[in-house]
Amino acid sequence: MTDGSPPELPASSLDQLGWQHRAVRAPQLLSGQTVSRVAVEHRGAYELLDDTGDAIGALDGAMRRAARTPFDYPTVGDWVVRTLEARHDRRAAITSVLDRSSLLCRRAAGPHARPQLVAANADVLAVVTTPASAGDAAPAETAGPATTSGGVGHRIEWYLTAAFSGGARPVIVVNKADTVSGAEYQATVDALRRRLGAAAAEVPILATSALDGRGLDSLGALAEGGATVALSGPSGVGKSSLVNRLAGADVVPVAPLSPDGRGRHTTVRRQLVPVGGPDGGTFVDTPGLQDLIPWSGELGVGNQAGRSDAASGLAQAFPEIAERARHCRFADCTHTVEPDCAVTAAVAAGELAAQRLSTYLELVSDMAVDRFGERSSPR
Repeated sequence: MTDGSPPELPASSLDQLGWQHRAVRAPQLLSGQTVSRVAVEHRGAYELLDDTGDAIGALDGAMRRAARTPFDYPTVGDWVVRTLEARHDRRAAITSVLDRSSLLCRRAAGPHARPQLVAANADVLAVVTTPASAGDAAPAETAGPATTSGGVGHRIEWYLTAAFSGGARPVIVVNKADTVSGAEYQATVDALRRRLGAAAAEVPILATSALDGRGLDSLGALAEGGATVALSGPSGVGKSSLVNRLAGADVVPVAPLSPDGRGRHTTVRRQLVPVGGPDGGTFVDTPGLQDLIPWSGELGVGNQAGRSDAASGLAQAFPEIAERARHCRFADCTHTVEPDCAVTAAVAAGELAAQRLSTYLELVSDMAVDRFGERSSPR
């Protein structure tokens, strides 16, 4: 596709779209209503998919007037109730958004803290990188912030925390594995696992190549049975190419490599794409994000009882720090200058990598402003 027009989205059954995979209660529908899933979000309009095909929807007046925060509006991956018949503007009326089982949400760029919804109801967040850029995730003793265009650096912890916080399972996908030797790929994996510390046991790492098809079966298997996989990561790592290979068609645009062999930023919108036929599921392609600082406010999805979403996500992304923090003298210990801090003591004793604590503290600082500018502590 070269004319810039949006691709046609294939009609899919509700099972493939994930209806049976939901963890929330089904709604009571009125006559003339049906349930659809948001495939693409535009300004004021939504492309919808269901077992009747596709449709264009917009919020009805009552829902629009009742919306107070970004969480009240549909986003890609949401299940919505809509009218079967289009209104005078040829758009179906979206009357409600169903409860979300998960929500990937970042702190939007800009001087004021605002939540930006990335994808709803994703079962898996696949963090896509490449061997060259993943190499920026150096061993814990020496790693620093990423400086290359595709690098992940501390960003990988942001992605994992956002996934855990929002109720999705994180997976790391090292794409373009065809560009390196087996030994170089293994070195990439080893560096990533050192980077993740104790969280590495909970985060699978897959090798893929959109060029030669390597690993596509394993990646596609993540969406089997109606599951939803959201692909995220920096620009140019090949997310859209992976989606096209899995879908068997050029459903999202891609750009040729730059002269230095790197991928280019192409995706400008989030899009849900069915893959794998009746037994498959859906993938959400997202634009390249230079950062995904998790939103530290409430997300409205289930998590550990009595704990905020951000606290749950941080505890899962940094389990060795969360475990030691239970033994600090002060319940609100910042793990910096307090006496009898079990976390800094573990660093001094060589039991905890100093870089892990440094990254954790940086993430806590990044997340410290939420709720539209109010200060908070995700600890």
